[in-house]
Amino acid sequence: MKRNIAAVVIASVMSGPLAAQGYPANGRLVFTPLENGVRIEGDTGHGARGIWCSAVDYARDELGARSDQDIYVSAPQVRGLGQPNAVSFTLDPTGLTPVNVLIIGPSLNRQGSRLSVGHALSFCPDLYLPSR
Repeated sequence: MKRNIAAVVIASVMSGPLAAQGYPANGRLVFTPLENGVRIEGDTGHGARGIWCSAVDYARDELGARSDQDIYVSAPQVRGLGQPNAVSFTLDPTGLTPVNVLIIGPSLNRQGSRLSVGHALSFCPDLYLPSR
């Protein structure tokens, strides 16, 4: 009985730090949950398309986002030496001026950049083809 209780306590203590490490969609990214969104730090090796794919993958799996729902850049990437390679996304446009994304590359640098979850999910299969 004491061993079972000890195992439960150890599992509980260990699961906290493991859960805090974030969403495991890509081992090169760190996902930090935000209210109605996520902050993603790191590099997928696939540019902006990879970050949008990761953001909507998270939004769908962790926040229950629907494909017809929009996702927005809430805190854009800041370019420059010594700046973290991070961008925040949200499903809630409150306080943002939504801007449709026409060119994916610079979209992560502009607050309010908007794509539908379904559109951004369409980037995902292309990123994981064996030829890439």
